Amino acid sequence: LHEALRAVVMIRLQRDRQTQEERVTPILLDNLSKVGPPPMPSVDSPDDVIREVTTGPRKKKREERCSDTKQSLQVRFAQRQADLTAKVAKLREEYMGLHRQWLMHCGRLDDVAKAIALQEAAATAGRTTRRSLATMGDAVRSDLEMEQIIASLGTEEMTDANHLGAKNAAVIPDMITVLQGDIDYRYDDNNNEVENPLAYYAPKTGIDDWTEEEVSVFLDKFGEFPKQFGII
Repeated sequence: LHEALRAVVMIRLQRDRQTQEERVTPILLDNLSKVGPPPMPSVDSPDDVIREVTTGPRKKKREERCSDTKQSLQVRFAQRQADLTAKVAKLREEYMGLHRQWLMHCGRLDDVAKAIALQEAAATAGRTTRRSLATMGDAVRSDLEMEQIIASLGTEEMTDANHLGAKNAAVIPDMITVLQGDIDYRYDDNNNEVENPLAYYAPKTGIDDWTEEEVSVFLDKFGEFPKQFGII
């Protein structure tokens, strides 16, 4: 089949009297007649182009797209705010529940501490009778009751968290921010820095600190009483 087609094409080429231009030109003209004339290039001014973009159908299409996007964003932001509010409420309830549990736990610890303190106070106070318990009140009637009250107060101070924490509480100063403007503060250096070593240590002392009159008197006295500094 391949050889047969090749033979047919060769025969057509040998006997064909038409040139390539004669065969192509009618077909090209027929195609051009079926197609409309090409659009003329626009000769509008820049102002006309800007007006066409900012007004007219393009502007309407752009506004429609913006309107659709605006509605979608509004719905999304509203949903986000609702989710955030629900999450905050849930976390607040969870925190309040944990806070109540913590207060109950602290109450149990306080009860245990008070019970231990009472046991220690009873052990240190010694043995008491019903009569002595009945007579113990706000008024002290004997030295024994005074010792018992003092012992109980000392035990309460040793077990009271507020009393123990008051001694170790740190005084935290206000924080200084430098995010806006300048601050007229200076570091108070208390490391015993010597700003003027020459004046502080005074490496040259003695005759260098004297006046000219004192030097003249010293030289005269030294010549009169050599090396007798007691007399000089």
